[in-house]
Amino acid sequence: MPVEPKIAATVVLLRERTPDLKIDDECEFEVFMGKRHSNARFMSEHHVFPGGGIDKQDLTHESKLRLIGIDNKIVNVLKDVCEDPSILWIIAIREVFEETGILMASNGKMISNGIFEGNDDKLRKYQRKLQQDQITMTDILVKENLYYSTDHLKYFGRFITPELSPIRFDTQFFLCKFPDNQNINLFKDELTEGLWASPKQILRKYRKKEIKLIFPQWSTLKQLKKFKTIKELFENSEEVSSKNRLDDVKFFFR
Repeated sequence: MPVEPKIAATVVLLRERTPDLKIDDECEFEVFMGKRHSNARFMSEHHVFPGGGIDKQDLTHESKLRLIGIDNKIVNVLKDVCEDPSILWIIAIREVFEETGILMASNGKMISNGIFEGNDDKLRKYQRKLQQDQITMTDILVKENLYYSTDHLKYFGRFITPELSPIRFDTQFFLCKFPDNQNINLFKDELTEGLWASPKQILRKYRKKEIKLIFPQWSTLKQLKKFKTIKELFENSEEVSSKNRLDDVKFFFR
């Protein structure tokens, strides 16, 4: 019998790209990927977007009370994923903070670009406590009077690990523009190094066997490289299919 896939979420962090005339690539944005630890049970030494599986803290009533700006139209589309799809945004924001130290939270009002402006030392302390299970994500938000800033996540599709895999995930992909007022602080037990590059550059590294990718990341990068700017990507995100394309799967595993 196939293993039941675990609910998960992942976030594609994007930032404006500094023009580089030496590279034949018109893309005006970069994507962040982290390299999984060599000791990881799943996808060791592969480059991935930040994210992970559901945790019991994501399901609490207190966590759901901290959600603002959620797109109910998208929530309704995802009813077949789980009973309450709003938790997918909670998973995404918690996992990104735990793995990269980037906190997508708001005080309920517009702060600059709508995302929390906190000093790095404070964020690192909270991140470390979260990693060590000394505090929950909701505890952090309550203490700082913040809310999950779901309106900064754009839904970008769904991938379910094939039935033959011994470890399976039903993963929802989101887009997020990188907050200018924060810095990445990798959780080295999970992601050992980071990479910023255009989708075309990352795919080139994969073809040259400089990095490892699995299908969901590869397919997402193929989708991303169709767009020139973050604005264009966000405006067209709803047109991206939420199902795997079988032709892509066959091509990837040739």
